[in-house]
Amino acid sequence: MEKTNILTAILITGPPGVGKTTLVRKICSKLSEQSKLQGFYTEEVRADGKGQRIGFDVVTLTGERGILARERPLDNLRRPKVGKYSVYVKDFEDLTLPLLDGSHSGCELLVIDEVGKMELLSKRFETAIAKVLQQQRPILATIPQTTRQSMPLVERLKSAPGAVIFEVTKTNRDSLVGQITERITQWKFLT
Repeated sequence: MEKTNILTAILITGPPGVGKTTLVRKICSKLSEQSKLQGFYTEEVRADGKGQRIGFDVVTLTGERGILARERPLDNLRRPKVGKYSVYVKDFEDLTLPLLDGSHSGCELLVIDEVGKMELLSKRFETAIAKVLQQQRPILATIPQTTRQSMPLVERLKSAPGAVIFEVTKTNRDSLVGQITERITQWKFLT
């Protein structure tokens, strides 16, 4: 819900598998021609590239890749779990936290796909996002549609001054690319 005339957060939500990450990637592709973007997205990892999902990777907008979660880690280290997936918290932090620290001058939009259960196992990530909100740095982020347990950071994102939430469905996901891109450009928080 918009509370100010300054757009600080575009939040994308919707059910799992509806195309939130694809939408974010398409928006980034359109905006990257005119704006400096920074951030990451998550990507499913499938056995042999096509088979059953075995985990998730985190990929920066510059193409660096790291493990976010795996169903059966090969190293047998104990890690926190979300469902059947072991979450590689340190690997996730090593790749994403430098993107959130604010030291990258010229970044006009911070892209965070996603702020969910796996990512929030990192308290350092949660703290970094809270700092981004405090600084009112413009962000494009995906958030869960519903959760069994309250996620205070997700609620804080939703209630941030200038936050706008878009719900993705299979029928609107293609048209949202243009709508969100135009909204970001229109609000002129990108220079």
